[in-house]
Amino acid sequence: MRISDADRDRVASILREAAAEGRITLEELEERLELGYRARTYADLEPLTADLPVQRSATSSLSPTVPASVSRPGAEHPLYLSAKAGTITRRGKWRVPSRVEVSNPYGDTRLDFRHATLLNDLVEIDLVASWGDAKLVLPEGATAEINVDTSWFGSVDSRVPEIPAPPAPHFRITGKAKGGALKVRYRMRVEDWFDWNSI
Repeated sequence: MRISDADRDRVASILREAAAEGRITLEELEERLELGYRARTYADLEPLTADLPVQRSATSSLSPTVPASVSRPGAEHPLYLSAKAGTITRRGKWRVPSRVEVSNPYGDTRLDFRHATLLNDLVEIDLVASWGDAKLVLPEGATAEINVDTSWFGSVDSRVPEIPAPPAPHFRITGKAKGGALKVRYRMRVEDWFDWNSI
């Protein structure tokens, strides 16, 4: 039976969590993500998580009778943004759930939250930007707690406070930027494309 985009995103989330736990390598993650987003049927997806015993209960929902896209009543769907050596951009007015998962190894990721609608005062961002470049622009006064793996010459450059300051929104940023760069900023003095590229 054919799968939906939500099914592909569910498996991608499981794979990213497995990589974060050290169950699979970054190279395996990239290979499986590529296969996952090319998958067309449930049979294509199942082998991608078959050797991850901790996640077996989560993958059991990937079946034609119980689609993964069906969530519990009241559950809030995370936002999944995925590319490989590509460009991911979010600007202007967009809805931000309490959890955002971004995977863009070797690529360019730019997320501007200044005019976004935050559905929760706490926003968790799990970011995979290894060997790439990621730039986050937060609303004025927001705070950000950053715990990102920057081994292999990666870097994090944040110019916002870490300690939460309610009622301002707080961002909790985790993930990997091995060999990559992550920048976290407030708005620029002149809000135009050139300043957005310069941060």
